[in-house]
Amino acid sequence: MKNNKQNSSHGTILKGTGVFGMMQFTRMAIGVVGAKFVAIFLGPVGIGIVGLLMNTLNIIGSLTNFGFAVTSVRQIAVAEADENPDALPKMIFVLQRIALFTGLLGAILTIAFSKLLSQWTFGNSDYTMWFIALSINFFLTSYTTSRGAILQGRRMIKSIAFSTVIASAAITAVTISLYYFLGFDGIVPVILLSSLINLIVNVYYTRKFESQKFAEGFSKLYQESLPVLKLGLLLSINVIFGYICTFLIKLYLNNNGESSQILGFYEISTVFLLSYVGLIFTSMSMDFYPRLTAVNSDRKTVNKLVNDQIEIALLLITPAIIFLYLTAPFVIQILYTKEFLPVLLIFQAALLAIIVKASAWPLAFIILAKGDRKQYFKQELVSDFLNVSLTILFYNYFGLVGIGIAMLLNYVLYGIYVYFIVNKKYNFYFRSDAFKIFIVSVILGSLCSAAVFFLPNPYKSIVIGIVFLLSLLFSYNSLDKRIGMKSIYFKIRSKLRR
Repeated sequence: MKNNKQNSSHGTILKGTGVFGMMQFTRMAIGVVGAKFVAIFLGPVGIGIVGLLMNTLNIIGSLTNFGFAVTSVRQIAVAEADENPDALPKMIFVLQRIALFTGLLGAILTIAFSKLLSQWTFGNSDYTMWFIALSINFFLTSYTTSRGAILQGRRMIKSIAFSTVIASAAITAVTISLYYFLGFDGIVPVILLSSLINLIVNVYYTRKFESQKFAEGFSKLYQESLPVLKLGLLLSINVIFGYICTFLIKLYLNNNGESSQILGFYEISTVFLLSYVGLIFTSMSMDFYPRLTAVNSDRKTVNKLVNDQIEIALLLITPAIIFLYLTAPFVIQILYTKEFLPVLLIFQAALLAIIVKASAWPLAFIILAKGDRKQYFKQELVSDFLNVSLTILFYNYFGLVGIGIAMLLNYVLYGIYVYFIVNKKYNFYFRSDAFKIFIVSVILGSLCSAAVFFLPNPYKSIVIGIVFLLSLLFSYNSLDKRIGMKSIYFKIRSKLRR
């Protein structure tokens, strides 16, 4: 009976990851086309400018949205579980009003400080009108978040998948067209139209869910909104500090880099590792966070779910990372251009860091799911401080290679810190089988990283190729023990034959 439950848990995680993974992969494949054209039309310098602009907008958004993206999902999940049929419509109404408030606040601040933001970001006031125009973006993104929370909080997996793919395709088409015809002048229209497309798609997929106004009036609305805002306040500060740290890194690289392209290399490495490689994390979090929140008061269930999540994450990510060690030079040229090949220096250690992240990442969700805002605030501050200090320090000594080493050390130290917290406060512990998978994954990843650092071609390719095959074999056998990969294969083959 226990094994059946274990298999069911792993199967549920893998199923959710599979659906969201295919969604993310499809979106990535669509985005590859857009990224390729953007790299050609704007080049490393242009991409670096877009990165600085978006980072500034993200800081403002984080300052004014009170962690709305996270808290809204939690509130929808709680309302969905409520036996009162009016709970969900009323919560949708509350979230829409909060979206209006946060969007207005972001727009006002952006317009008021537009000249200062231009000088702060670009060193002059030439881009003041850019920021004024982009103030509209805060309304679009806030309302999109309120509608997207309905999909994620209710775990509407198929709707999330379809809406994401459709929005990505439309945004890519718009991006390519505008950058082709307008070049740098297309940056602001691309941002605004991308947000508008996301809003339209999310509204369409949530059109059946109506809001219900509070009969008690404004005072009742205020009482219901206040806990949501309080819940997200510290999360918002965390995100703000994270964006500020990233912004400081980008400013430092832009002012102290060996060339004007260094910032572009850093931006591409971040996008690649967080967006492309990180699609597995994104896929898992879409389903994992609501599930973990629902059982957060049950210690044994939390331990089981998090260990299962760590196992699946490592078994999926390790072969993917090793494959990237083998193919990264080709992937970079396909996604971008030869100008971006120096990014490989960052990847030498940064790819290994993603394997370490796969074990630490689910642990942080325990604290978030339990609503321990102060502890989550502390741990994210630790991570942000490590990020900015280690990146600047190691870049000074080792150049681009140092950025990757800094990322690896960041995740190692962060992982140790978070594990210590969840073990002490919530009695979380690693299962022996989960810890075994972690050790094997780190060893395999370390072999590839060492080969890239110390072996010349073709020897490093041979070593990485062998390790890749070993990782595939290990992941397949481990998944087969947990969910029965062979039986799934035969079921699929049987259905296809019919």
